[in-house]
Amino acid sequence: MTNKIGIILGSGLNKFSDELVSPKIVSEDASTFHKLKVLRGVINDTEIVMFSGRRHFYEGYSYNTLFENIDIAKELGVNFLIITNAAGGINTNFKVSDLMLITSHFSFVNTFIPFKSYVPIYNHKDLNKIRELATTEKIELKSGSYCCSTGPMYETKSEIRFLSKMGIDAVGMSTVPEILYANSIGIKTIAISCITNLLNENSNAITHHDEVVEAGNKAYDKFSKLLKKIISHSPELVN
Repeated sequence: MTNKIGIILGSGLNKFSDELVSPKIVSEDASTFHKLKVLRGVINDTEIVMFSGRRHFYEGYSYNTLFENIDIAKELGVNFLIITNAAGGINTNFKVSDLMLITSHFSFVNTFIPFKSYVPIYNHKDLNKIRELATTEKIELKSGSYCCSTGPMYETKSEIRFLSKMGIDAVGMSTVPEILYANSIGIKTIAISCITNLLNENSNAITHHDEVVEAGNKAYDKFSKLLKKIISHSPELVN
């Protein structure tokens, strides 16, 4: 097993940790809202380091604590990181439980990030390979630009209007800092959003965390199938 893959699971997607064969707990912290657990195990003959839960900027953590998942991944020899999240869909062609491959990003937290990535972080060859794998498995996989906001509140009508005009397809409160930091320390990344709610500037609907979890459960079968396929073909993506 030459590749070691890390997977960060977003809200509503933690069930994927049950797919690990012979799981062992590396660390856990149940004191936060997003219960944190790091596991090691095997999926499809590949060694996996699984991160269930993450910390966010709005929770007020220091950088050392905020990027603890990435630092642990590096210490454990992870060379390929699959980052997932729950996101609000802005693209009007999206529906709840869609999966979106992140192909670009816009960030509202750049001023808080003290590092830069000087290598391409969205490799077109890798993105095309993942699309090909999804097609092979008959999984509908959207592609689009993800916006990272500071949180913890959901977006206002004016913010939704602005993001829509900027060509943003989905928005959430994580992932971009993780992508940038991981790449800056030599870990290759891909990122996938699960669309858990739809954002419309004309809607008065309020999103609740339970809805996010429910949407993640609805997307689970195709999410699990896609990640397992990516894991099986990881040597083609890492090299």
